[in-house]
Amino acid sequence: MIRTITLAAILSSTILSLQAQTTLVLQPGPSDGKDAEIFSCVPCGYANHNYGTKRDFNAIAWTKNGNTSIVRSLIEFDLSQIPQSAIIHSATLSLYFNPTSEEGSHAQFLGCNDSYLQRITSSWTESTVTWNNQPSTTALNRVSLPATTSSNQSFTNINVKKLILDSRRYPASSFGFMLSLQSECVYKKLIFASSDNPNPAIRPKLTVTYSHIQTARLANETETTNPVIYPNPVEENATIILPQDAENGLVKLDVYNLLGKLCTQAEAYADDDKIIGFDASALTSGIYFLNIKTSNMNYTQRMVVK
Repeated sequence: MIRTITLAAILSSTILSLQAQTTLVLQPGPSDGKDAEIFSCVPCGYANHNYGTKRDFNAIAWTKNGNTSIVRSLIEFDLSQIPQSAIIHSATLSLYFNPTSEEGSHAQFLGCNDSYLQRITSSWTESTVTWNNQPSTTALNRVSLPATTSSNQSFTNINVKKLILDSRRYPASSFGFMLSLQSECVYKKLIFASSDNPNPAIRPKLTVTYSHIQTARLANETETTNPVIYPNPVEENATIILPQDAENGLVKLDVYNLLGKLCTQAEAYADDDKIIGFDASALTSGIYFLNIKTSNMNYTQRMVVK
């Protein structure tokens, strides 16, 4: 059965408070960082070799003894410190040029060295990943990085908010990011430092700023029947608090406009706290109906987007 819940009824069963913003800075080192390079050159013996302890985090299209060799880099940060109910305000990644790399400096001799950061969608292990067993990726919300303007340029404060939101929205298929050249034709290089670099100041750094929703449920008869969208109106991101008797697991989110047209779809995973996030940044200002479907419940809730 589909239930339509009014905002007044929702707020009668739940009290919400928004904590001050928290900024989490992750810049791990050799002991706790997870990144690796992968090389394509089969004749060189690289394609099945692991490079999980390299001090570089590179994207390269070059040649080795006349053979084309493509290099991509993988990285994954531990996001477990961010509560599932958090509203993400910003997320930036900084990659720093490695001045001591044996690969030299950035280069773009036969074309630009512009690149992509893409979300990795299958699991990988730092100590075993190779070109031949590399994980899959998705182009969804990938970040396009422009070509370098100098041979020793660092890329600081890259906006990866949508990739982080996707990582939290699809936790079963999110395992960090892959850096690769947009055109993997020789001769191009991007040379950055990895988490194994001895200089801690130039290791990859992820900075996430978020606020945490705290809830206090009042004991009354509507407690287990009313979902909450907070804030509503929604500015960019919202937190959805499910009834306590909603089953854990996959939650499907379908957004319809006033004409009944499907505008966007998303998925999230609910655990014991029954709190999930929703990214409304792709929606234009207006009134919508958000259908929230768990394995045992189906709700339709009015939602206003600023």
